[in-house]
Amino acid sequence: MVNSFTPTLKWHLKVLAAILALCVAAFFVLSYAATKLPAQYQPKKPAPETTPWLD
Repeated sequence: MVNSFTPTLKWHLKVLAAILALCVAAFFVLSYAATKLPAQYQPKKPAPETTPWLD
């Protein structure tokens, strides 16, 4: 007996929402963890003259 699964639009939306939530949560967790690293490994701000569009 074969049970063929056909995902519905509602199922797709739930799965995509879960993936998006996991990615956003992972970003914030990794961003927070990066601030706790020793000084030489922390994210650096680029020099203003190299990235004028960030000012």
